[in-house]
Amino acid sequence: MKKRILIVDDDIMTLKILKKYLEDTYDVVTENAGYRFIEKMGTYDADLILLDIEMPVVNGLEAFEKLINDPELSDIPVVFLSGVANPNLVRELMAKGAAGYLVKTIPKGELLSRIEKVFAEGGRVKKATEVLILDNDINQLKEMRDNLTANNFRVKVVRSSVEAVEHIKAHHPKLFIIGRDSAGVEPREVFETIGELVRAEHVIPLVMEENFFSTELIDRVNEALRVNRGE
Repeated sequence: MKKRILIVDDDIMTLKILKKYLEDTYDVVTENAGYRFIEKMGTYDADLILLDIEMPVVNGLEAFEKLINDPELSDIPVVFLSGVANPNLVRELMAKGAAGYLVKTIPKGELLSRIEKVFAEGGRVKKATEVLILDNDINQLKEMRDNLTANNFRVKVVRSSVEAVEHIKAHHPKLFIIGRDSAGVEPREVFETIGELVRAEHVIPLVMEENFFSTELIDRVNEALRVNRGE
């Protein structure tokens, strides 16, 4: 039985071209709106999704977030489509767990080869570990975010305890870094305020009560993850 590929793109010509390229090898279904993809997400029975980034109403990034947060669908490999190459966006998408990124003008042979490689490698790559950072020092936030992102962590930054609580409830990050500049409140006090929620959601806290070099950040994060795993 042929593997099924779903193509989601609002450009009808792109849908026709890609379907023609793939239909001799795969069972191909198409959808021309991101919002309809979300509405029918569980009905396509796809083995792989080619997902356009730029679509009206609901774009590809928003649709991808919905997909990866659905336990029954999160393992479906997603390869993003774009009209232009964007190395920074590629890194961001791969960190979130995308299986690949293709420019729409890709030749037929290369398209088939890339899809075959995704299937051979077992589909979507392991979703990156999400780290939530609470800090009010803009420079410190940027430095930590860039350092973590470069080491394949998925990073969300917030500026208040309220934002942190909302994000933890909605997205369940793996690790929560409480920075030294937490709106005038000591990091330990912040943790004492929301620690019950952090423990209930099984989030690993990393309270920064002292200064340390940015090069130490990854070591500290990895050590916290190892301790949590009982290593």
